[in-house]
Amino acid sequence: MTPPGADQEAVAAAAARIARSAKYRGVHPETIAHVVEQEASAGGTGPVEHRARVRLHRVAALHLLSGRTAVLRREVARLPTGDPQALKAGCRAVLARHVSTAERLADLDDFYPALLSVLPAPDTVVDIACALNVLTVPWLLETCDATYTGYDLNADFVEIGNAFLAMVHPQGWVVHHDVVAQGPPPRADLALLLKTYHCLEDRRRGSGLRLVETVDARHVAVSFPTRAMNGRPAVFAPPMREELERLADRRGWSVDRVRLSTEELVVLGRSPQDMSSPEALPTRAHQG
Repeated sequence: MTPPGADQEAVAAAAARIARSAKYRGVHPETIAHVVEQEASAGGTGPVEHRARVRLHRVAALHLLSGRTAVLRREVARLPTGDPQALKAGCRAVLARHVSTAERLADLDDFYPALLSVLPAPDTVVDIACALNVLTVPWLLETCDATYTGYDLNADFVEIGNAFLAMVHPQGWVVHHDVVAQGPPPRADLALLLKTYHCLEDRRRGSGLRLVETVDARHVAVSFPTRAMNGRPAVFAPPMREELERLADRRGWSVDRVRLSTEELVVLGRSPQDMSSPEALPTRAHQG
């Protein structure tokens, strides 16, 4: 919350200006308001709006995307859905436009088989901060018959994801939603938090751990890159993996590790008493 001495109207005006800007108009307004209020509360040096824009640049991670989203929408619309192998080749081309999913391409054929080797086949999967990972659904559906729901704070990714799912997985959808500002998604068998935990921690210390602890999923798969963007070992990852294992130990959850060439996953199995009632399943009404 903004401190009592801060100018609430100025903070609101700064959030409104950022939301109208071309760079951030696709970012969820709750995300923008949350980041602006956080910067106002922090009391750092320099104008609040400038500091908020700097942080939003990291939060929205638009710098990880190469090419305009309008071009990606056209490429997705032209994907050959009638030919499974051609569809995969087209998906790989689009996935290569985003740094995080491009890194996964080397392991993509093995990713879901390796993950599902340590847990039961899920009926419902939620992909938190999915970005373009929705285009890996053809690989997911080769390993299980699950309904996929993505969540992302970027409206462009939501639009691209829903256009893709309408062609290949009509029962799935992507929701415009910020899990930090608005809370975790509804219940699922498996929650994916792929190379996002450290980004949540950078946004607000403790928010990644809090999300893992509160998300209503039987299993939570948290992954970390094996290397940072500069090519060096991801030294931030081991302490965070240990943090997750300590959480599991406190809560009596199971822990499995899956290591691929570009990514390492910590798969947590939650205790039955930590789950909500079976009726609390994902619905399209959860629109953030």
